[in-house]
Amino acid sequence: MIYNMRLLTLVCLLAAISIVACKKDTNSAASSETALISFGPTGAMHGDTIRFFGTNLNQVTEIDFTGASVSSADFVSQSAKEIYVIVPDGAEEGFVTLKTASADIVSKTKFNLAVAVAITSITSEARPGENITINGKYLNWVTSVTFTDDKTVETFVSQSLNQLVVTVPVDAKTGTLKIIYGGTDPNTVETIDTLKVTLPAVTSFSPNPIKHQQNLTITGTNLDLTQKVLFTGVVTPVTTFESQSATQLVVKVPAETQAGKITLVAASGVTVVSADELAVTLPAITSFAPNPIDPLANLTITGTDLDLVSAITFAGVPNPVTSFVSQAATQLVVTVPDGVVKGKIVLLVLNSTLTIQSADNLEIKGDLPPPAPFTYGFYEDAILNSWGNWGWGGAVDFSNTEIVRDGTASIKKTYDGSWDAMRFGGGNISTSAYTNVVFSIFGTPGTGGKKISLILNQAWSSPQYIITVNEGEWQDISVPLAGMGLSEINDFLFQAQGWSGSVYIDHVGLR
Repeated sequence: MIYNMRLLTLVCLLAAISIVACKKDTNSAASSETALISFGPTGAMHGDTIRFFGTNLNQVTEIDFTGASVSSADFVSQSAKEIYVIVPDGAEEGFVTLKTASADIVSKTKFNLAVAVAITSITSEARPGENITINGKYLNWVTSVTFTDDKTVETFVSQSLNQLVVTVPVDAKTGTLKIIYGGTDPNTVETIDTLKVTLPAVTSFSPNPIKHQQNLTITGTNLDLTQKVLFTGVVTPVTTFESQSATQLVVKVPAETQAGKITLVAASGVTVVSADELAVTLPAITSFAPNPIDPLANLTITGTDLDLVSAITFAGVPNPVTSFVSQAATQLVVTVPDGVVKGKIVLLVLNSTLTIQSADNLEIKGDLPPPAPFTYGFYEDAILNSWGNWGWGGAVDFSNTEIVRDGTASIKKTYDGSWDAMRFGGGNISTSAYTNVVFSIFGTPGTGGKKISLILNQAWSSPQYIITVNEGEWQDISVPLAGMGLSEINDFLFQAQGWSGSVYIDHVGLR
């Protein structure tokens, strides 16, 4: 018989010295007793030949490894002092038992191997919670399987030499698998093939378009894997469903929903976006009349889906109007409240947080006439002439359309009580061709009588003009430049004198 190089090396060493082995199991043994002194070499692999050294080993009828046994008929060789055995494929880490007719001799040290786990195939696709099968070699040495994003499984459905059955974690993602195994040199092998983790899929949804707070029925596959549904415009995902199965999901459309795609979220956090967009039914304004109109007169609004209007907000009036003269899908009649000023009308939508704003301003009879044009502008529907927003403190909106003096937009400045300001900076204009600073200002509820300082060129200690705010109406203000001693303007601001509230500012310039 020809021994492999590992065995020849071992034999030569044993001829030179008494023995080199894993560990001595006994110090001595009676001449008639079978005793195991040592076995090795350490680091042998499956298919290698290993040596057991002891006394009366010719009485051994079988050697039992953990996971496999070798009968004496299959020993490579056997004598009273030595037994040579090829390590069977099924052998695992553990104690070794030498069987004789009179007794079993159990090693005092564990037998271990250098293992090379190999993967030949894996299940190609599975749903979360389903079992997958991994085929290969020496899979009985596997200690754990790691899915994408470090989802590790250490308990298996079944495990054998050539097959491992594992349950896919509910939050697993598509990807390769990392197989971790033990032995004298624990290691990891990664699968070449990818496990595709099944995701929900949307085929269609209805009704489309839909109204807010109505039930949307989503049809598709694996919809029972959906944990959350995201609607366009909605920050918080929907996690409570009216009903759910593999082929159908029924969910109530949130009040904030806007037109757009819907997104399904699996337990893994992976998202699936619908191919089609969900349309949301909203009221629309075609026209309104009369315009201009007197306060307390009836305004007729024409459009579509006006039966979904729950309230109407008018410029200058703090509370929405919730009672209508009449209401139908194509026409809504409402009494214009007292105190209304020129501006957009805003429709509030039934069961929704969305609003619809008119394209045109509602003009009010008896309101201020359009302001006279100015020669040089700081603001008119937008910041002009390369000036910038240099203000601080509370919020400022240069594109406000709620209340406007003229045109399509005004500045909405919210003062926060910290002597903050709406400020134009970064520009420069000579005053030689102008006589007045002009602007319009409107006070919201609670701002009547409040003071705002007009400060030019950072004259913080001596404002050029003090504005007293009128609540609920526009003021057109013209401040003479004469006496200010300014040859140019390089800084322009409106600073509240330590109070909180909002005002609208429009039509700011020089004349």
